[in-house]
Amino acid sequence: MGIQLSWDDDAQTILHCQFESKWTWDDLFEVADRVKAITDSTPHTVAAIIDMEHGMTIPGGNFFSPTALNNARQLLTLGEGGTGPVVIVGATGLIKMVYESLKGLDSRAGKADVTFTDTLAAARAHLAQVHNPLGDDQLPSAPSEA
Repeated sequence: MGIQLSWDDDAQTILHCQFESKWTWDDLFEVADRVKAITDSTPHTVAAIIDMEHGMTIPGGNFFSPTALNNARQLLTLGEGGTGPVVIVGATGLIKMVYESLKGLDSRAGKADVTFTDTLAAARAHLAQVHNPLGDDQLPSAPSEA
């Protein structure tokens, strides 16, 4: 699979989605379904790190193809039940531009709590500042495997 999904923290409050350089739309939809199942069954807020640090290509090679834009819109509907902030690591200028374009076209993208960082360390530091899903002394119940 071209996209790996795992927990980034022992408390299981941050998902780490790591893109390999080559992935398929089917890979992405499979991971999105797994993320939705986890967030739907987890009682606390779940944040996500979308890790593109190792570079990535777009299936079909073109962000602006009808297929890519349609798939991006479908992914927005899958993320509607998301519960926490998302940090995208290592996104190119083109990826940021496409996200900004989608924000203008779809209100769901505009409401999303998305931040871009250059490194995984910066993403973790950002989430340490803005993501406190358990309060000061709660322990999470263990959700199913990521």
